[in-house]
Amino acid sequence: MLLKDRIALVTGSTNNIGLGIARAFSREGARIIVHSRHEADCKKVAAEIGGDSFAADVSRPEQLEALFQHIWHNHRRLDILVNCVAHSSKSDILETSLDEWSQIIAINLTGYFLCIQHGARIMKENGGGTIINISAASGERGSPGTAAYSVSKGAINALTRQAAVDLAPHRIRVNGIISGIIGTPLGQKEMGSRKSEYASIPLRRIGQPEDVAEAAVFLASDKASYITNAILPVDGGRMNSMSSASRG
Repeated sequence: MLLKDRIALVTGSTNNIGLGIARAFSREGARIIVHSRHEADCKKVAAEIGGDSFAADVSRPEQLEALFQHIWHNHRRLDILVNCVAHSSKSDILETSLDEWSQIIAINLTGYFLCIQHGARIMKENGGGTIINISAASGERGSPGTAAYSVSKGAINALTRQAAVDLAPHRIRVNGIISGIIGTPLGQKEMGSRKSEYASIPLRRIGQPEDVAEAAVFLASDKASYITNAILPVDGGRMNSMSSASRG
């Protein structure tokens, strides 16, 4: 088991990519703190995988503080943090309201920052750990009609790089995963409305949460002990092939 007896918090771990990561970590021997905004969902997944659970709204700093206090009081350490919570936007740059912008940034960016800060303080006390931030390809190249979401994802990539530099002296590795079009309800809807995009994926298939989960297992494990400040695309080759096409 690659993660035997490690304490892992996976935010947004009751559905889609976060759930896939929580299940994969549990399979590899980690003890999971399941998280979402909804207590019933947390308890349901925790019962399935045999983990702990805590409900918190990542846009509320006081609730995040309570989450990490719970981890400290009940586990006394945190070995792995995966930031996977995400909220999407539906407006382009001209149509995005300040309220929508503020909500997306609070959840997708400030929430990640606060989780890193709280998590790293616990990790520092225990000699190190690893943090993985889940991002998206739109953070690197934009996507029509998702202004606040895409900006937040690009900022997450910058946050990953900065945290990796600042936390390396404390033996805390920080890496990112850029997920491609994944077989979540949102991913299926995107491909259903733009089937021609299959042609833009060199592997010619939509990814699954398990694809991202296996990459997260590797980055969280000792097999990646010399990897930090890396952002790994898990997208069937789509982002790099599109970049190559634009250069050609």
